[in-house]
Amino acid sequence: MREDDTGLDPADEVFVERVGRFFEGDGAPRTGGRMLGLLLLSPREMSIDEIAERLRVSRASVSTNARQLEGFGVVERVSHMGDRRDFYRIAPGLERTLLRHRMERLAQVEALLAAGTATPAARDERVRGRLQVLSRMHGCAADALRACCAAEAA
Repeated sequence: MREDDTGLDPADEVFVERVGRFFEGDGAPRTGGRMLGLLLLSPREMSIDEIAERLRVSRASVSTNARQLEGFGVVERVSHMGDRRDFYRIAPGLERTLLRHRMERLAQVEALLAAGTATPAARDERVRGRLQVLSRMHGCAADALRACCAAEAA
């Protein structure tokens, strides 16, 4: 990221946009994802004004998304003595927060698919088998993430 001006390096901008689209695919606002991408690349905390300028969005949008990201536990708000502005940075433990969210989603999908095996349509062996395989795969993926988190914490 360029520190000498308000713009982003073109490669950094591509990354920020990709993070924004990724999070948008999960149902989050694209601006929140872009904000997260920007903060991932920043070596220091950034003010709402800086974020808005770099992302070319309104301060109100940054403020709204900052509150959402803070509530989700992926960014944290910090202050500096003598400065009334709020600054944001990546929250400690971001990796665990993101993986915990992914594990929860995998477990939800696993349960949803398992419930599908109790439907009348699942009397068909092919349908039941498909649902069971998908359910087991999601459970296996959740287990692998749990093991990864446990290994990283050790």
